[in-house]
Amino acid sequence: KFLNGRQSNHIKRLEKEMIKLSSEENYEKAAQLRDRINDLRYIGEAIDFTYYDDTESYQSKREKARIKSFNSLALELGIKSMRRIECYDISNMQGKNAYGSMVVALDGQLKRSDYRIFKIKSKDTPDDPGMLKEVLLRRIKNIGIDIDESLTVKPDVILIDGGISQLSVVREYVPKDIALMGISKGKHLKRSGGRKVDEFWFVKEGDILRINIDTPEILIDLRNEAHRFAISHYRRQSIKVSKRSVLDDIKGIGPKKKKLLKE
Repeated sequence: KFLNGRQSNHIKRLEKEMIKLSSEENYEKAAQLRDRINDLRYIGEAIDFTYYDDTESYQSKREKARIKSFNSLALELGIKSMRRIECYDISNMQGKNAYGSMVVALDGQLKRSDYRIFKIKSKDTPDDPGMLKEVLLRRIKNIGIDIDESLTVKPDVILIDGGISQLSVVREYVPKDIALMGISKGKHLKRSGGRKVDEFWFVKEGDILRINIDTPEILIDLRNEAHRFAISHYRRQSIKVSKRSVLDDIKGIGPKKKKLLKE
């Protein structure tokens, strides 16, 4: 249906389902639908995709669009030798079991081997800006230290999933020679469909400015990828915790005794 030209109706139906799931506090499934909606919009707006394209062809076109966006972004930001962008997102449930995700694009291509997860140690209440601050401080202190290849290299751009409130907290901790950006769902509605569009933020000389990006595909992809990576890790950890027995929390009961009690 989507490929045959009924994109708008299909996305609206998914959005209604996503809102319903969210109102029922089924946040994980709502997040999955949100990511699916973003992918469908990407197909419809950024990729020259036809019914006859196979998966390999689609992926190739998407990679080309991402590299084109990467090169264009370097020109827009005035970074002559831009190679590495890192994007950060926070995943938590009311502050509990919080994780920060780091995803990486190198020369316009996703470098999944450099992705990292940071378990939040300083917060157990909802505070995304504070959690981002912790993650970035832990990340930045490892630049130049030969302990982990993905953490040793200094990024040219740090992108965070957030706007003014997040950037205002973390901007003083990011080195001046690293461009700091944010991406957030804007308050301005697009006429066609009336949906919110992404807004882009840039820290320049300490000021947070809203900027227009001509080809934002690489930034949107990284934001979605950071969210997907954080959610997938959170989901795996939740499954592990749910499989734990209540007997695990009782002192003095080892594996053998636990097995006997279960029998």
